[in-house]
Order: sequence, then structure tokens, then C-alpha cells
Amino acid sequence: MIAKPGEEAERPSTFADQVYGRILSSIATGAFPTGSKLPSEKLLGERFGVSRPVVRDALSRLQRDGLIESRKGSGSFVLSSPPEDLSAAADMAQIARYQRYQEFRLVVEGAAAALAAERRTSAQLARIVDAHNKFIAEIENGQFLWQSDREVHIAIAEAAGNEFFVESLEGPEVRLSDFMTVSLKLTSSRSPQRGSLVAREHSNIVDAIRGRDAVAARIAMEFHLVQARRRMLDKTLSP
Repeated sequence: MIAKPGEEAERPSTFADQVYGRILSSIATGAFPTGSKLPSEKLLGERFGVSRPVVRDALSRLQRDGLIESRKGSGSFVLSSPPEDLSAAADMAQIARYQRYQEFRLVVEGAAAALAAERRTSAQLARIVDAHNKFIAEIENGQFLWQSDREVHIAIAEAAGNEFFVESLEGPEVRLSDFMTVSLKLTSSRSPQRGSLVAREHSNIVDAIRGRDAVAARIAMEFHLVQARRRMLDKTLSP
């Protein structure tokens, strides 16, 4: 049975998120292996103690995240399995929210990076570069600290010259640090090259802002966020 409101201090916002997490966990453990057909909405609803619309919503989110596909007249099938270490890094019931938050970040931070390239002052650029260099130094030393990753992104948002960018990234429901904690846990548990890859993506953003190239800054930021979103659920990405 899905938890009722108030039973957990940090519950997902919807029952659909919880069902998403339960199905995701079953895929990760092999209970629903890649290529297999999921039980019907009716059976999943009975298993989890929720209505069919809730199950349908959860399946729709799993499909958007590339984990399952719906075949007309045949049902839903597993497309891919998430990284084995995902459950150790995050509450699986929160993953759906993290993925939606990444969609939100894609829009907000892409625009912020473009504006930062156009508007940043010398002092703001210096702060962005300092935060970036600190992040690189930590990665090279095998450290994966979400605080340093956050500092890079916040410095860029502040350089956009509009306080609403920063405020939107640090809202009461999901904060930038929430996602980065999970993202960097996954990065640190994998090959050293993964951390270097993230640092290179940051470098492309910083270089574009330094060069006042708004188009390149937006593209580099959006690419970085799309990759971060994919890295959370796609274990085939290398390194």
C-alpha cells in the first residue's frame, strides 16, 4: 500500500511519484527486466493500492524519462534499466520529481546563462571562474562536493542580473542542492572520468560567458543539464 499523507516527513508530492519509484525499483532489481512487459494498469493498481489513473500517471512519467514504452494494444514494456547504484544515492520515489526539476532547470538556467554572457560584470565573471576552478580542483582530488557544483550554477544565475533566477532555483519544494546531492553521489561512485566530464561541461559554459557569447552559453548550459538528467537514469552513458 502506498504511504498516506503525513506518514513520512519527506514524502513525494503525489502518489504517482511513489508508484513511479516502486516500478523504477522493480526495474532496477530485475523484477521487471529490460524487454519485459509490465503488468496491466489494473494489476499494478491492486499491487500498490492506488487507482488506475494514478498508475497511468506514473507510467506516463516513466515513459517520458525513457524507461518504458507503451505499445498500442499491447501494454507497457521496459526499455532500459537505471544504474545499479541509483537506489543507494536517492529515494527512488523522489526520482520522478528530480527529473521534472531538471526539465525546469533546462528552461531557467539556459536563459540565465545567455543573459549572464550579455550582462555579467568583471566581478561576477571572477566569481564564476573562481567557483569553477574550485570545482575542478576538487574533482581532480577525487572530491565530489555538491556545494561547489551549486556555487557555479548560482554564480551564473546571479550574473544574469535578475534575482528571480536564483529564487526560482532555490524554491521551497525542491532546491538545487537536493538534486546535486544525488547527482554527485552518482558521479563519485563511478569512474574518475565521469567527474572530469562534468567539469568539461562546466568549462564550456564558463568560456562562453567569458566570451560574451549568449547563444553558446545557452547551448552549453542546456547540453550540460540534458546530460545530467540522462546520467541519472541511463547506465549506458560513458564513462
